[in-house]
Amino acid sequence: MSTTITARYADLPVSRDIRIQSGRSWEERWTVSLDEEDAGAVPIDFSDATTYQARFRAADDTVTAFDLTEHAAAGKITMRLDGDDTAQLDRGRYTWEMMFIFPAGSTDFPDGATLSLFKGVAVVEEPVPAS
Repeated sequence: MSTTITARYADLPVSRDIRIQSGRSWEERWTVSLDEEDAGAVPIDFSDATTYQARFRAADDTVTAFDLTEHAAAGKITMRLDGDDTAQLDRGRYTWEMMFIFPAGSTDFPDGATLSLFKGVAVVEEPVPAS
């Protein structure tokens, strides 16, 4: 299932806290539109981005980055971490953000832009053992 988000550029990043179980797959999908000057919601063309990552910053300022699996023209993005990815994150709290870099000449950002779409706290925990 995809969550639909409409925001103004000035209101980004959107606050989003997440929970991840270490060693287990995790996925979330969004459809994102910008509404500037009440012109109506327009999906962001993420296919123009040259950088598209989820970045996790630990308390010691170590950053672990993962490329996003889907970043499409229709505002669709998917953050999918497989078990090997989540196993790279030690248990604990991280500051995380979803970052996009659009080059000059891109469809939605003709002058180029660095866009932090989501930012929040990521809690990485032990998986619940099977009974």
